[in-house]
Amino acid sequence: MLKQAQLKSKGSLEARINGTAQSALIRELLTNSGHFWLLKSLADIILTGWSNFFSEPTEYLLLAAMLVQAWYLSRPNTHRFWGNLIGVTIYTLIDLPTDRWEFFQNPIHIIFWAFSLVIAILQGLQYHGSFCARSWMILLESMARTFMVVALYVTIGIKPAPQTTYLQQILDFTQTKNHKFLLASMILMGLHLGLQTLQINGQQQQLRKTAQELRNLAEWGLGSYAVATAVTNPEALALHRCDRTILFIDIRGFTSWCEQTTAEEVVVTLNRYYCEVESAAAFYQPLRLSFTGDEVMAIFATPQQGIVAAQSMLAAAQRAVACCGVGAGCGVHCGSLIEGLFGGKDVRTYTVIGDVVNTAKRLESATPAGRITLSDAVYQATNQQLKVEPCKPIIAKGKTEPIIAWRLIAVL
Repeated sequence: MLKQAQLKSKGSLEARINGTAQSALIRELLTNSGHFWLLKSLADIILTGWSNFFSEPTEYLLLAAMLVQAWYLSRPNTHRFWGNLIGVTIYTLIDLPTDRWEFFQNPIHIIFWAFSLVIAILQGLQYHGSFCARSWMILLESMARTFMVVALYVTIGIKPAPQTTYLQQILDFTQTKNHKFLLASMILMGLHLGLQTLQINGQQQQLRKTAQELRNLAEWGLGSYAVATAVTNPEALALHRCDRTILFIDIRGFTSWCEQTTAEEVVVTLNRYYCEVESAAAFYQPLRLSFTGDEVMAIFATPQQGIVAAQSMLAAAQRAVACCGVGAGCGVHCGSLIEGLFGGKDVRTYTVIGDVVNTAKRLESATPAGRITLSDAVYQATNQQLKVEPCKPIIAKGKTEPIIAWRLIAVL
């Protein structure tokens, strides 16, 4: 249950940084795919009237086609060139059997296809080109959308004249002062919107990059669970009592080995040790993983998670330090403790405090290299479904009673 909550919190954090699938679909409709349907529908309404528009089945098919296109393009890692041709292709395949070759004699259909190809090419270059090319493609795409509006405006405004060519009709239409002003204004607005879009996209990319960097820094210090919880449900990080399983791993003979080794080699070994143990732990969703010198502490939600993680993490630790002639031991304990954000006004960390932590450390300290020591609380929590051997009661500093413990052999 907690694992599902962790994944949900992590997904919520990703959604806050990169947006949800729903927001991506809406953004695609508003900024790209919806433009074709909106402009063509507006042109059809002006040319044929509202009644004909709502009674024409192909208008609804066009809407469905553009929704399919928007759904495809809103998904990650899509091919922008072919994706931008989905709507116009579906619409053509549906309408062509009815209109036959007259379909391509309709100026609006020609404009629809021409600008779909232009946008497809520009977005294909934008999403698969260099940063410099991407900037130019954004600007050109905005201009192309403006020219699409201009083309539809001219097409709607032209009056049929049998004695003149279509090109001459276009030239005649654009010669009036009103049309010149309107067309020039549209083009300048397209340029303005393109520059504005370029600036906004640059700011958004910088904000996402900064948010990701801050997230990485926060996760290095607090852990991914604490960061995701702080963003999605900050109240959950208030100090509270709960049951947790604590695991410690420590390298045996590390101090003596360091005395005979250069600092550079110690750093390389520790980093290898940390990476191996972290990779092994990640599969079992630790709430927190922290490194102090040669010591690793992990916090898990349940004893079952802690036990299987201990075996994987210890095996990884042994592999990482075997070349140095040393080994590692592991201790696991569970129980009630205080969890949450500890610290002062400016410096805080997510961790756990209580006798459970101290006992887990004592168990680890009494464990030889290559072995895992479990407290009796952990053994009983698994209904004794473990292959273990009893240890001599551990006399630990600060404990009035010996600690009953078991050495793990294997999980049954």
